[in-house]
Amino acid sequence: MGPPNAAGGKEGPNPAAIRRLRESDLVSYRTLRLTSLLAEPLAFGSTFERESGFDEARWVDRVTRGARSRSEAAWVAEGERGRLVGMIGAFTQDRSFHVFGMWVDPEFRRRGVGGRLLDTLLEWTRTTDPTAEVLLSVNPTQRAAVGLYMDRGFRATGVVEPLGHTEGAVVHEMRKVDQRTAPGSGR
Repeated sequence: MGPPNAAGGKEGPNPAAIRRLRESDLVSYRTLRLTSLLAEPLAFGSTFERESGFDEARWVDRVTRGARSRSEAAWVAEGERGRLVGMIGAFTQDRSFHVFGMWVDPEFRRRGVGGRLLDTLLEWTRTTDPTAEVLLSVNPTQRAAVGLYMDRGFRATGVVEPLGHTEGAVVHEMRKVDQRTAPGSGR
């Protein structure tokens, strides 16, 4: 049995199981991804309009890579009756891991699901290539996400870029740093 959910929660410590994406998740994953893009368009570098137009082959390719690739992976949080309620992914580029697509259904937030998704991804990066850096981009208005990333040892790099699909919106790059030397870690 794992540690209790630090954030508390209506359904106990483990409201969702975290696991790697499976090819059989195609329809559920597509639904989750499109739902996330509609619900929080400023949290992603893509849009509902763009991705809802993807053909079946593109979705199959995305899910297959997330399920099987050694250089790219995706994880989901699975709630009751197999409903997908959260997701996160990473890909490698230039000897770095890039986190993407982090989202948890609002009904499952503040129960530790996002932290468990991120921890699973970070463990995969450590196992896959412990010397590679881990980067992500986050819209600073997504305060809960920024807080989670900081809690897991990510720090702003100073790189700020336009979000791309929304005028005036930006994303800040963050890099995972060793907690023993992170500013404010007290060590």
